Amino acid sequence: MHLHPDTALTDTPDGSVLLNRRTGRYWQVNRTGTHTLDRLLAGESADRIAADLAARYDIDAARVRADIAKMTDNLLAAGLVESP
Repeated sequence: MHLHPDTALTDTPDGSVLLNRRTGRYWQVNRTGTHTLDRLLAGESADRIAADLAARYDIDAARVRADIAKMTDNLLAAGLVESP
């Protein structure tokens, strides 16, 4: 996964903001979402990220994996990221 060429990513104190420069629409992502997105953009698998977050926060890995899939689907649908 990588950012769409028309996407600007800016860190904020609360996470990050992704701006679709074609549409002017933006998404705000919290700190955990930013951490997850950074790892996905670096090529790490969603399953590995989910396992790490589940262990760190003592929550169900399947739930985390579902949340990651939903975030990824939403970012793809918004044209902010692309999948090879």
